[in-house]
Amino acid sequence: MAEKRRFFVDEASIPALRVQREGSSAYGYIRTLFDPETAGCANAVLGTMVIPPGQAEPMLPHAHAEYDEAEYVVSGEGYVLLGPSRERLERYELAPGRAFFVPAGYPHCIANTGQEEMKIAFSFYPAWVKGRSYREIATELTDVKRTT
Repeated sequence: MAEKRRFFVDEASIPALRVQREGSSAYGYIRTLFDPETAGCANAVLGTMVIPPGQAEPMLPHAHAEYDEAEYVVSGEGYVLLGPSRERLERYELAPGRAFFVPAGYPHCIANTGQEEMKIAFSFYPAWVKGRSYREIATELTDVKRTT
């Protein structure tokens, strides 16, 4: 059987996963564009997150214990709370064209303070374990509750 590979993808063809953390009214939509499961890329994950307007309160802080994360703001305005622990979170303003890095284990959360959707491209390093989907990893690593 040939190894699964995907070199191009149209974002609109990927179903969006609505994510909402327990204890928070904030939510967003995630699309995983490339990962080991869908594209056969062994070293990275690439996806997008959309946070609707009116989400001025961030989702609860979460951390990815084994994964560095890089994020790039495509559209919208807001802020990220980021720090080495939940007790030491600092606020950083976000706007289109701004990128930020989240080291493995650093708690973080994002809020949309603008009047339009906030869209962020994200990547994780290293990639998830092949054979496990983003949906499984997101639930496991970030205390994400899947809603319909």
